[in-house]
Order: sequence, then C-alpha cells, then structure tokens
Amino acid sequence: MRRALLVLVALAVTLPAAAAAGIFVPGGKRPAPVLAGTDPISGKQVSLTKGWAGKPVLVNLWGSWCHPCRDEAGQLRQFLARHPGSVLGIDVEDSKQGARGFQQRYGVHFPSIFDPEDVLVSRLKATGTPTTYFLDRRHRIVAALYGAGTLALFERGWKLATR
Repeated sequence: MRRALLVLVALAVTLPAAAAAGIFVPGGKRPAPVLAGTDPISGKQVSLTKGWAGKPVLVNLWGSWCHPCRDEAGQLRQFLARHPGSVLGIDVEDSKQGARGFQQRYGVHFPSIFDPEDVLVSRLKATGTPTTYFLDRRHRIVAALYGAGTLALFERGWKLATR
C-alpha cells in the first residue's frame, strides 16, 4: 500500500510538469478563428488577417496575473528577437493597466488583442494560459503549446508553421 501511494505521489508531481510545456500537433490543420480587437496598450485595432496576411504567426494567450506567463516571458522575448513581428498576443481576463505593467516589467512588446471576457479564448478552444498556437501562412493551426514555453519549444512550433 505504501509503495502504491509513493507511485501516485510521484505521478502527481511529474505528470503536471510534463504536461505544462509540450507541443501538440492537431490533425487536419484546422483554420484559426477570426482574431481581431483592440490592443490593450496602444488602443489600436489589431487583426490577424490584416497584420499577418500570408505570414506564419505565433499566437500567445497571456495575462499579467498568470504566473506561468511570467515564467515564459524571457523565452518569448528571445523568440521575438529572432523572429520580429511574428507574435500576436491575446491578453486574457486582464486589465489594461495590468497588461501595460506586464509588458514594461518583462520587456515583451508585441501587438495583442484585449480579451477580458474570454471571447477569443472560446473561439480558439483554449484550455488555459499560457497557450501558444502556431499558424502557418494560411492561418491554419499546425501546433499548440500548452503551458509555459521555452525558446526550444517556440522554435519547434515555428518550424512547423514555416515549412
């Protein structure tokens, strides 16, 4: 009995960590939904179809309140340095003040769509934050990353989006 309990504890500790950051490649390359709205920082209109037409894009769901989003911010900043203009954010369940503070504190600057009521989250069928979707040039979802990303995982998904 004690051994079974130890196995359960070990699984409880390791499985969430393994699932926290990994790539899932959905079959069929489903089209991304319409993603458009107002940037929480600049107040400008942002649209996937206008800003990234014919280009691959990394769509990152984040929030200033999200601890794993904070954890991945440095890795995302490194990705942006390698691939400028390639990221569209969805600012989830946040305030505009929180979004501004997050970008200032972590030095990650990319256009985002303010989604305080999870409208875009629902369209994307996202399960939580952070979640990152990799879209090809036709804006089909070719991979998804659930949990905090690393530079290696962002690059892995980007490779699928750009081939």
